[in-house]
Amino acid sequence: MDVLPTTRHDKTGEPFTMRQYTADDRGALEAFYNDFHPKRAAQGMPPGGRPTGGALAQHHPAAWKQLIAERGCMPIGHSMLMPMRDARVVEYAIYVHQDFRGRGVGTEMNRVAVEVARAGGLARVWLSVEPGNRAAVRSYEKAGFRFRPGTILSLEAEMVIDLEPGPANRTGDTG
Repeated sequence: MDVLPTTRHDKTGEPFTMRQYTADDRGALEAFYNDFHPKRAAQGMPPGGRPTGGALAQHHPAAWKQLIAERGCMPIGHSMLMPMRDARVVEYAIYVHQDFRGRGVGTEMNRVAVEVARAGGLARVWLSVEPGNRAAVRSYEKAGFRFRPGTILSLEAEMVIDLEPGPANRTGDTG
């Protein structure tokens, strides 16, 4: 089943497209991150300080999948599914341009990433989030993610979505 490309709509009904990142996207992604705010780092991402030309895509060249959300030819979001120790578990990271936050773009991006992971035969998608980032937590929950027990009070709480029954899901291991 091909999940990508797909057209989704934000809360205002405006369409945007989600598709697989390609090397041709490097310049547009560089511009996306040059304009990205806040510049604070979360787990070292997004790249802050001096721009490094497609730094995020280049920083994770081993990502299982990288997805671009765009309106017209302009990226409005970037997400990655990155391999973990268990080949059927991926770590998820998402970045939505500040001009498009609060519109449901991130929630739709999360849903598409879960669909891509499921179509790829993965068992689990894992992420970490600051529990105080209520908008992100709500967005992840709308896409089906749930907190892992015992992590909600951590500085970086863990959330997972189990895509199918399997060994990774029975052990509770993040991969």
